Amino acid sequence: MNALVKKLLHVCITVPDLDQALKFYRDVLGFVSTFETRTDKADGKLLGFEQEEIGLYAHHVMTVGAQHGQATEINLVEFTNPTTAVDENPYSMMNHIGITRLAMLVINAQEAYDKVRAYEGVEIVCAPKDIVIREPGKNFTMTWFSFKDPNGVFITMTEPPKPSTGPTQ
Repeated sequence: MNALVKKLLHVCITVPDLDQALKFYRDVLGFVSTFETRTDKADGKLLGFEQEEIGLYAHHVMTVGAQHGQATEINLVEFTNPTTAVDENPYSMMNHIGITRLAMLVINAQEAYDKVRAYEGVEIVCAPKDIVIREPGKNFTMTWFSFKDPNGVFITMTEPPKPSTGPTQ
């Protein structure tokens, strides 16, 4: 059977101030902008609004070195008409329906943790810890940590799996 979906294009994160969000996603996490738009005539119905036209300011960002069109991107969007609705946090609990977490792969979790936690407004949820993944005949260890970005978006970062020592199942 042919898969209906060929690739995940992007994940949208709505932010109250796009320029501030870019400082974190570009300057701390190292993403690059691949596309920018600023318009008062976006299709409101297509984007889930009741009104026909909406205003927005957006950047699609992706990891450095990725080929445009080949990598999943993050679409950072600030709505200008109607404006982005700001509550205390995107979600008070992680069991809400909808996209509640981004997971990102890094080369070194400790180095990423040190850089992320130094940024003002970041809330560390869990410091780096090793998670053992057991599969029949082999074990892998992955180092993970979790934080909320300055807008409260929950993000986990992990290193690629490494062979783990110890008994296998």
